[in-house]
Amino acid sequence: MHLEWGTIVKSINWTFVFNLINFALLLWLLKRLVYRPALRWLDARRAREEERLAKAREAEEAARKLAQEREEALAQANRKAQRILEEAEAQAQKILKEARAEARLQAQHILQEAQASAARAVDEALAELRRSYAELVVLGASQVLEREVRPEDHRRLLSELSQRIDARLLS
Repeated sequence: MHLEWGTIVKSINWTFVFNLINFALLLWLLKRLVYRPALRWLDARRAREEERLAKAREAEEAARKLAQEREEALAQANRKAQRILEEAEAQAQKILKEARAEARLQAQHILQEAQASAARAVDEALAELRRSYAELVVLGASQVLEREVRPEDHRRLLSELSQRIDARLLS
């Protein structure tokens, strides 16, 4: 079968050919006007998302570093607080020890004063007792002797009597 150009041209479905040309033109226009801008937009969007992800990773790393620094600062603050508490405890123990020593010294001083005061009171009471006893003895002796004792005799008798009384009390 031998076909001629004229018969081929007549037998071609020109509507189909125009549809093919229109389809090719439409594809070219879509590629040129829609597909390339859409790809550029998608590439820009991908770049923005990658940038956001990079910033999010940086922020996450910064947050991790801040959390670590916060934990270190907290641990350091705890150590410092513990050291301050230990120093305060040591200072309190020192103050307590000094206060106890001071209280002991004051108690000893008060005790010494009380003992000295008691000794003075005992000495005064003994002296008063000797005087009273001597006067009674002299008074009794003068009545027994029925004579008046001179002051020199009185002093001498008192002295002798107080010495005897002291000897008895001390023995």
